[in-house]
Amino acid sequence: MSVPADSSRPPEEVPAPYPVRSSPSPDSDGVTSTERLTDDLLVEILSRVPAKSLCRFKCVSSHWLSLIDHPQHRKMLPQTLTGFFYTRSTIADWLRGLPSPVHFAGVSPGSRRRDTSFAFLSNHPRFDLLHCCNGLLLASWCDVSSVDNEFRYVVFNPATEKWVTLPKSDHNQFISPRLGFDPAFSSHHFHVFEWVDEEDFQWEWDKREDPDLAGVAVFSSETGGWIYKEKTWSEHIRLTDSPATVFLNGYLHFLADDRGLSDCLAVVDTKGETWMNFAVPGGLNRGFIQRSQGRLSYANFQRDEDGVAIRLIVYVLENYQSKEWILMHRVETWYLFGGIDVHLDVDFYWIVIHPDCNLVFFTAGCDNTLMCYNMDRRQVKVISNLEGGKWRYLPYVPLYAEVQLLHI
Repeated sequence: MSVPADSSRPPEEVPAPYPVRSSPSPDSDGVTSTERLTDDLLVEILSRVPAKSLCRFKCVSSHWLSLIDHPQHRKMLPQTLTGFFYTRSTIADWLRGLPSPVHFAGVSPGSRRRDTSFAFLSNHPRFDLLHCCNGLLLASWCDVSSVDNEFRYVVFNPATEKWVTLPKSDHNQFISPRLGFDPAFSSHHFHVFEWVDEEDFQWEWDKREDPDLAGVAVFSSETGGWIYKEKTWSEHIRLTDSPATVFLNGYLHFLADDRGLSDCLAVVDTKGETWMNFAVPGGLNRGFIQRSQGRLSYANFQRDEDGVAIRLIVYVLENYQSKEWILMHRVETWYLFGGIDVHLDVDFYWIVIHPDCNLVFFTAGCDNTLMCYNMDRRQVKVISNLEGGKWRYLPYVPLYAEVQLLHI
């Protein structure tokens, strides 16, 4: 697939000119007010601005750039999306003992390369990267003493090279383990969610091919142990094949379906006590959720009567009480893909909606072209071509602050 590197704006979309901002006026000594700020005070001010603004402030001066990029200041300053890890490992690969190489792709020319060997994790001949949430990564591994493919979970921070292994849970039929960590909710503790399906509680003769969710097992780094709670949904709910989950305000959000009838958004808290589910916008299926600018976003494609995708739409959840979704953006697919035919069910994969900007990252085409769509400017940009095949993509925002219970 070849796509123009920069699609032009549709004729009817004309951006308004940006207002011209005057520079701070120097005083009688020829020094501006910002230049009189000490470095400590300036860093304190910068720590309170959004990550999007912080990126812009790097262009103020070389001095501001050095302050923002200084390793000692990263713990205080907000970070933003730098890229994503991706891996192709599967359950079958794990059982056969095949290696699961991990790669990293940056989303901008200035993105730092990331070491994907994770050599600081000692004694891990078998390693599978599972999930990533706000700078922490979740993986399963077998150490040198493991037998019969017995694995443990490990949560680690590649920015600080600190990690911790988790005690085993008591369930065998778990699916799609997910990590929940939100510095705005709790800067010191994380949670790991294991979805438990009904096969864990059925006789062999009564097992279904696609079982419902029975409950959730949750590990809390605060207590150091697992709890299990049965579901309190009235409906029969199963996980969809969407890998995206969002941990926001102490709740894990994920896409599910009620026995194949329609997709829904399902929510559970860290104690397994609060369970909610409600419809996604327009009754659409096979969508994608992400946390962006502090709110839950939902992206999908509207299709015509023949099932052909005609436009990309993006909604945000206004509030939980009304369960109201607000349409934020829409664009025709012919424009998004530069007039090139893309089979969404085969040649398209969601990666991330940027956590701080109105940007959507995805791959399209048989050659796995990494692309970015700017919703504000209505521009499409090709970033790079990834290796072929199906990958699991894990968006990564560096975390330089210390998290309790992670050790060397």
